[in-house]
Amino acid sequence: MQMSIFNIPLKYKAGEFAFNGINSDAGDCLTLDYNDEYQLLTYNVPLYGGEARLYTVPRELMPEALTAVYDSNGDIEKVVLSGSRLIYIYYKNVMVPERVILKFVKAEADKIFDMIVRRKQTLARIFIEKFYDGEAVDIAIKTATAEELQTVIDEDDGKITAADNSGNFPIENRLELDHETLGVMLMCCADSLLQNRLFNKAVETFAERIRSRVLKKIRTTEDFKFIVEEYD
Repeated sequence: MQMSIFNIPLKYKAGEFAFNGINSDAGDCLTLDYNDEYQLLTYNVPLYGGEARLYTVPRELMPEALTAVYDSNGDIEKVVLSGSRLIYIYYKNVMVPERVILKFVKAEADKIFDMIVRRKQTLARIFIEKFYDGEAVDIAIKTATAEELQTVIDEDDGKITAADNSGNFPIENRLELDHETLGVMLMCCADSLLQNRLFNKAVETFAERIRSRVLKKIRTTEDFKFIVEEYD
């Protein structure tokens, strides 16, 4: 097992900088601990404390593909991998995370809704699936047509309630939010109480964003249901 430590200054110069172009001795740093064998990246969240853990961080990209972004004052804003995967985000105060997270969730909901519209299906169910254990996070939509409902009911000896369980429908019907980005956004918050509150707010916002558009742009059956459920 090989462990590596990479330091990224919290205060630097305005702009975006590749890891190899940063002077890592410039004051207080975000210290990334990387486990090469398990492709696991961990760090203690600056200022707020708590440990962030990111899985499946490709060893062939570390650390060369890291980029740090600084604002006009030279304060760190975020660290990304390969230009898109969020590794770390800095919140200037405890009021900022909610605004950032809900803006992200709304944008993700809009993208997913557009995918559903392009399918041009008449839907009998829309499920919002959710999961959060303080580390792993998941928010997703699963859809079902009337034909799929009937198949599920028939396979369960005619039990109508089977149609209200998202787990009975094909995984191909599932469209998920970018859970890696949301996970990092939550891990970089102040504490677990805030993280849980913001996750619940994210689910509520995501669901309402979808619900508000469904009846306007998607055909639904007379027995259509919109169901939010947690899985384990």
